[in-house]
Amino acid sequence: MAGRGGRNDAAIAAALHAVAQAVGQPQVVGAGVNDGVRMLETFLRNHPPTFKGRYDPDGAQSWLKEIERIFRVMDCSEAQMVRFGTHMLADEADDWWVGIRPILEVGEEVITWAVFKREFLNKYFPEDVRGKKEIEFLELKQGDMSVTEYAAKFVELAKFYPHYSADTAEFSKCIKFENGLRPEIKRAIGYQKIREFSDLVSSCRIYEADTKAHYKIMNERKSRSQPSRGKPYSTPADKGKSRVNDERKSVRKVVPNEVVCFNCGEKGHKSNVCDVDAKRCFRCGRKGHMQTECKHSDVVCFNCKEEGHIGSQCTKPKRAQSGGKVFALAGTQTASEDRLIRDFQD
Repeated sequence: MAGRGGRNDAAIAAALHAVAQAVGQPQVVGAGVNDGVRMLETFLRNHPPTFKGRYDPDGAQSWLKEIERIFRVMDCSEAQMVRFGTHMLADEADDWWVGIRPILEVGEEVITWAVFKREFLNKYFPEDVRGKKEIEFLELKQGDMSVTEYAAKFVELAKFYPHYSADTAEFSKCIKFENGLRPEIKRAIGYQKIREFSDLVSSCRIYEADTKAHYKIMNERKSRSQPSRGKPYSTPADKGKSRVNDERKSVRKVVPNEVVCFNCGEKGHKSNVCDVDAKRCFRCGRKGHMQTECKHSDVVCFNCKEEGHIGSQCTKPKRAQSGGKVFALAGTQTASEDRLIRDFQD
């Protein structure tokens, strides 16, 4: 795998001495080092990563990319590039290079950086991995990515697609990039037929930013224009109770005046809507207490108010009933009723 950092001082000194011998020039004692040594020092000062090998395709690509990035700022020969690059191989990767170098020297006149890169990728970035990267590029879509993220992924994978020719590469990249855009961006940009990749990416990015800003403003206006609505659970606690009371009041209005309440004895309403918390004793017939609270030990006649018998057994004259329970309709209420039995005949 790849890692940052160079070797220790002893290893660097040994490498400098090896380079000096390789270029065929003796070191100048006390007067610095020759050009080859200075080149290696410059290379190492850029902190090139170390690659240790094993199966790490992405790590191999990253290491190769970083090494070549350093070479771009240095005026290295092909031999120096191979020498400096292979100097940063370690462990299994170094063993691989030591083993394959003699084979290459037999078949190749000069081991160039291109030759090393070809063999390196064959070993650590094999064909099956390159095929997967190529398929990933062909199936690439923007999806949830921003235009900037989509463009970066597109460029990263495009280098694994070898079928772009030098003449049509720009045109083909634009067609592929445009085809992978989200539908709303594709509709807005497609008719412009932009065939410069950098211009296409810029236009898509600007459109995306403008669209987001527009929707943000519209949502803010909409939220300000809508009044705040009460929550469904903010209904007053006594709303249901007042509704019941209203229903009871409406029921009272339609009850005939002749109806007598069994609870309080008053006319004009029924006991199920009575508001009076009246108590009536069923032993003596008086209000104000219950049967369990009655002072009489025996039943009391409702007619003469004496103990020991009930009204149906009373021998005294019957009292006129001024009020009480109504068990039948009055005669005025039966005049128009055809369903009542008016007379019984044998």
